[in-house]
Amino acid sequence: MVKRLNQTDGFTLIELAIVVMIIGILASIIIPNYIKFAERAKNALVRENMHVIQSGMEVFSVDHLGIYPQPADQAELQSLLPQGVFPRNPFTNTPTNIAWNADPGSQGDISIFNLAGGGYMIKGHGAVGLIDPPVVVGD
Repeated sequence: MVKRLNQTDGFTLIELAIVVMIIGILASIIIPNYIKFAERAKNALVRENMHVIQSGMEVFSVDHLGIYPQPADQAELQSLLPQGVFPRNPFTNTPTNIAWNADPGSQGDISIFNLAGGGYMIKGHGAVGLIDPPVVVGD
């Protein structure tokens, strides 16, 4: 068989450009959705961390005849949590930073506010701000 000289094997430049455009269109759809879902998952982990701390506060309250912990009781509160440590911050993968009676400073941080009537409020900082609603017990 004789092969013609003007016949070529492979893809043309137009075919390659079309494939690259299709990949670009798919990436422009998938990447923003992935980022959005990753942020939602991290926010859900912060909310879960808030509930873990709430559970520890309730155990503290049972052990102390209905009194909720104060800032000086943070070490005892921590000892009541699973494995005796604060939950992992999903944004930094370090133990969650706990602030007392002040808004949380950065992503993944949690704050505990002692309320005047004897209750407490727990706020968490998500991907773009405070997670709403906060956990409020008593007042």
